[in-house]
Amino acid sequence: MTTMEKVCGIILKIKKKDISAADLKLEASLVDDLKLDSLDFAEMLVLAEEAFSIEIPLDDANRLTTIGAAVEYFDKRIAG
Repeated sequence: MTTMEKVCGIILKIKKKDISAADLKLEASLVDDLKLDSLDFAEMLVLAEEAFSIEIPLDDANRLTTIGAAVEYFDKRIAG
C-alpha cells in the first residue's frame, strides 16, 4: 500500500460519507476542501502515527495542510 493510499484511507475513515475518493487529490486542502475540523485533524494525526509507526510533533502537524504535504511528510519520515 502506498503512502497516498494510506493517507486517503485514513481521511475516508474519519470523514466516512462526507467525501468521496474522487475528492482525494494531492492538492486537496485538508481544512478547506475536505472540511476536516480540529477534532478530525487530531484523529487523523493519531491514525497516521499508528499507520506509519512514527510520532508527529505538533510543529510538524501544522505543515500538513494538503494531502500532498502529508504524503511528502510521511514519505520523508519513513525514509529517514
